[in-house]
Order: sequence, then C-alpha cells, then structure tokens
Amino acid sequence: MNPHARNSTPSMHDAPDTPLPGPATATAATTIARQSLFLGFFGFMLVALNCLVDNAAIDVTLIPRLLVMLVFLLVSVVIVSVPRISRLLDFSVLGEPVIPLFAGYVLVTCGSLLVAVNVSAGFTDVFRTLATFLTLCLSCLLLPIVPRWQEQLLRVIVVAGLVAVTVGSYEIVTKLGLGIHGRRAMEQITGLMSSVNLYAGILVLILPWCLCGGVVLRGKWRGLAAVAAGSILVMILLLQSRAAWLAALAGTAAAVIVILFDAERFNVSRRARNRLAAACLAGLVAFTGGIATAPADNFFAQRFRSIFVEPADPAALPREGGRLMIWGITSRMIADHPLTGVGAGNFTVRLHEYFDDDDLDFSNVHTNWVQPHNDFLWVFVEKGVLGIVLFVGCFIAAFASIRTILRSDAPANDCWLTLAAAMGLTSYATLSSFDFPLERINHQTSFALLLAVVTVLKHAVQPAAGGFPAPGTVRLGRLVVVPLVVVALGLGITYSLAAVQQEKDVIVARQAFGQGKWVEMLAAAKRARTPWKTLDPMVSPVAFLEGMAHVQLGHVTEGIECLEQAMIDNPNRMYVINNLGILYASTGRFDEAIECFSLAANRYPHRIEPFNNLASCLLETGRPAEALELLEQIPDELLSDGIRRNLESAREQAAAAAQEPVEEPVAEPDDAP
Repeated sequence: MNPHARNSTPSMHDAPDTPLPGPATATAATTIARQSLFLGFFGFMLVALNCLVDNAAIDVTLIPRLLVMLVFLLVSVVIVSVPRISRLLDFSVLGEPVIPLFAGYVLVTCGSLLVAVNVSAGFTDVFRTLATFLTLCLSCLLLPIVPRWQEQLLRVIVVAGLVAVTVGSYEIVTKLGLGIHGRRAMEQITGLMSSVNLYAGILVLILPWCLCGGVVLRGKWRGLAAVAAGSILVMILLLQSRAAWLAALAGTAAAVIVILFDAERFNVSRRARNRLAAACLAGLVAFTGGIATAPADNFFAQRFRSIFVEPADPAALPREGGRLMIWGITSRMIADHPLTGVGAGNFTVRLHEYFDDDDLDFSNVHTNWVQPHNDFLWVFVEKGVLGIVLFVGCFIAAFASIRTILRSDAPANDCWLTLAAAMGLTSYATLSSFDFPLERINHQTSFALLLAVVTVLKHAVQPAAGGFPAPGTVRLGRLVVVPLVVVALGLGITYSLAAVQQEKDVIVARQAFGQGKWVEMLAAAKRARTPWKTLDPMVSPVAFLEGMAHVQLGHVTEGIECLEQAMIDNPNRMYVINNLGILYASTGRFDEAIECFSLAANRYPHRIEPFNNLASCLLETGRPAEALELLEQIPDELLSDGIRRNLESAREQAAAAAQEPVEEPVAEPDDAP
C-alpha cells in the first residue's frame, strides 16, 4: 500500500452514477452525448476498423485502414475541440509521462525523413505514428467520460473478440472445412488482417481484456467474456503462429507471477493462489511432456518443435525463417547509422547494401524484407538512438504506471484491469520481438489503448506533477494545436488516397504486363506515378513499370529516363539496376552499363544475372580477362547455355590476347643539342 497515493478511481461496481467530469447534475442529453462519444470512438477503433478491407488494393488492409482511421480521427478531433464537448474532458491526464514520450517519438519519426534516401517511403510510418499518438490522447480523454468506463470498455472489447473469432471461424469452415489443419493450410486464414500471423497477433492483444472481463464483469457479459477468451485461445492454437504462441505464454506468465506475489491485491485467497500455482506447474509439465511425446505428424507439436529444431528438408526455410540473418544485417546498419538511423520507411531501401557478406545464404530465404521482423530493431535502424529510447520509454512509463497503480489503494477490479494491461503490454513486446505489429494500424490501436488504460488509472491514483494544463492551455490548444493537427491529418488523408489509388493502378499495370498489353500498361503506370508515394507495397519503384512499358513499345529513350528515376527512388533494387544496365548496353553506353552491372553484382552476389551481364559488357569493350574471372566464379550447375557461350568466348579472347606480341616502345628523339 502506498501511503502517499491519492484517492483511487471508483470501482466498476461501486462507482456513483454522477458523470466525470462535468456539471454535478447532468442532463439527459449530456449523458447521451457522453455515451455516444465513448461507444462511437471505441466501437469504431476496436470493432469496425478491424473489419474494413479494400479487395482492390494490393495490401487490402494497410493503407485502406489507415485512410479510414485518419478520416475518423479528423472528425473526432473536431468534435472534441467543440467547447461544449471539451468542457466535459479532463485534459490534465495529458501531462502523464507516456504522452510527451510518444509525442517525442512522433517528432523523431518525422525528423528522420531528413536523412532518408526516399522521403516518400516514410510517409506511411509518419501518418501511422501520428494516428497512434492521437488515438492514445483521445483514448485518455474519452475513457473517463462515462461512469464505470472500465466495465463499458471491457464490453466493447468482448464484442471485438467475438467478432474476430467469428470471422476466422467462417474462413476456416468455408476455405478448409471442419477438422484440424496443418500450418500450410492455415496460412489461408487471415481474419481480415492480411496474413495469418497478423490475425493471430491481434487475437493475442484482445485476449487479456476478455480474460479480465471473465473475472470482473457480471451476468451475461461475464459469460460472453469467458466464451470470447476460450474461443480466442483455441483460435490462437489452431493458427499455429509461433510468435503468437510465445506472446500468449509470456503475457500469461507475467500475469500469473503478479497474482502469485500479490494475491491479496486481487482478492485472491491463499488457497486459490496455491491452486493457481499448482495448476500452472501441472500445465507446464503436461505441456512439455505432451510436446516431447507427441507423434511426429502432430501439427501442433511439429510446429512448436520447429522453434528449436532445424527442418530436415535442406530447401525449407530455417527454423527462424531467416530472421537471425536479417537481424544481423540490421545490426550492421544500426552500427553504421546509430545517431540518425536511415530514415522512416527506408530500411528496405538500404537493406541490399549489406548483401555483400560471403557468410549470407539466400538459397532458401527471400531477399525482399520490408521490415526486419523485430520492431525494436526496426525503430532503431530507421530512427536512431533517440527513436529507440523514446519508443522503449513508452513501455517503461507504462510499466511504471502499472507499478504505481498496484502499490496504491485502487479497488480490486481496477487492479484486475491493470493486470490485463500488463499482460497485454508483455504480449505486445513479445510480438514485437519476432513480428511486426508496428506496421499495422489495428495493432497500434490496441497498443495505444493499453497505454491509455494504465495512464488513466495511474492518473486517478497519483496525478503527474506539474499542474498540466496551465491556465489558458486548453484555449491555446483549440486555437493553435487543433488547426495544426487538422492540417496534418488532411495531409495524411491526401497521401492515403493517392497511395490506395496507386495500388489499384499498379495492379492494372502488372496485369497488362502479363497480358502483353503495353499501351494499357503504360497508361496505368503513368496514373500510378505520384510524388506522395514512389514505391509500391513491395518496394518496387512505380517508375520502373512505366519504363518497362516504354521499352516494350520501342521508346528506349523514355524507358531509360524512367529507369533512371526508378534508380533514384530505390537505388538498390535488383531489377531496376539490371534492366537499366541492359538498356545502356543496348544503346552503346557500355561504361554506364558496366557501372550498373557492377553495382548489381555487389548488391546481389548470390544472383548470376548481373555477373553474366557484366561479363558481356567487358567482352564488348575488349576486357576478356576480367570477364573470364567473373564467369568462372559461377558454379557449373548454374551455367545456362548463354553463360556457357560467354564463358567460351571469354576464354578464346583471353587466350588470343595473351598470344599477341607486345610491341617495344619506340624511343622519342632527344631535343637537346
């Protein structure tokens, strides 16, 4: 018990019905307005947003959901800034440490674009981070606007959990049929989250709240919360996402440890605590024994063992999916750019500069990593030391708030809510260590909610020092901050609209390419060109598509110009560099072609195309010995007929050059008398 703690928040079931804050006697209209704000905001963030998709886009959830999120936040900010609404809010909560820390992280994200090779590649990150920050701030303001907000929030999340499980179950039944299915089959299940791993991740973040609801809610809502929690656990197991499994285990372990060491705080008797400890120990023994003794063809045991055992098939992905190799490369990038990072969104643009290490093996690992599958490394490599300090600082501030709440005289039900947030933050941190929840606005919304809940609860028991907001700050914010936020959101909406339309045009251009419709491809590629976003979701320059369409139509000069722009947009992209070199060589610009092929060979030493093309240019320019040295590095099993012809030609020319007599230099006459 903290003797210096302030008065705690009312418990879920003992709270008075008097709204907080606001007039002592609220009118019916004010009550309805409060309820509408609360349910509208959190219902959209936790339920509706997770169901929005645009099947016409390349990534059906990334930019489409960001666009809708930014529009919703714009409307929310305008509504909250209305004086009649803002008077109902307690802005002092924005003085809690997590708010300025996250605000600093937003500023660092924006500032990192100053060192970026491709500025437009970082716009998604900038606007996503801004949206997360605004979600955090609005959540802190709107959570306490209704009485017993804790209970109402849990109800909304229980609905979100039931909807998420229902969507996934429908996909399993319609795509795979009833029964237990292997990991390969389960990769088709996305739950409207773009991939099975992202779907499993969002379920893991919903799970703690549903478990909490099963403890503190009453009546039918307690039953629904228990059903949601049980269904989510089963779905996480079925999806066979190892990162989700680890996150769920880590979060559960953290929650159990807190309960065992401070059972009285949660009104857990000593007998119940001992039973919990015994149940956890028995479960751990049963789990370990089950994994060890399960048949080799058991899907779940096989998947769990794959965390520790390399696959027997040499052509299969390594057990960690190539993460260790990419983490090593990312660490080298961090060492080269520790202070500033490489700029938001530019990890994948700079990644291929580090592929020249002889120890790297890409024989069974793809090379187009958009993120390093570790959010902490991702933040560090793109935003430098200040970015990672602020990002980790948000976690530290949140866990410090959790500690403050649990050491205060907060009611038991609020402690359970705090415990759920601790479990969620632990799960999120675990997911961030192996996956990329930072990329998705849905996962960021859950992260913002976790931070907001502990911030509001901590503020109630021990407000931050400093007297925020100062007199006149709210009015100043309405006159200055709100217009700036509206402008920033407007820019984000404009960017998102351009990005979504670009994805649709890129799909048309690629389809036309496959069908040989070059005029249609060129028109679609030109429509897709926008300064707002110069790279598609797979980080290929959009100018590359336009350039290849020009080449197919015989417009070589225009094609070269487009590919040169593509080189500016992504200077390390294999197909851009290689094709630009081919165009240079076809027009007799061999010096520039050699420069391109040399760059490609250095960036992609595991690919034979640039080595062969470079050797061809060297032969054309009378340098057979250098060409022969390159071609002889290619393994025999990778030699195509074309490469064999080049190799034979290089040997003949090198031999002929060696047999030519070397002329003795003729002495010049001496001009001296």
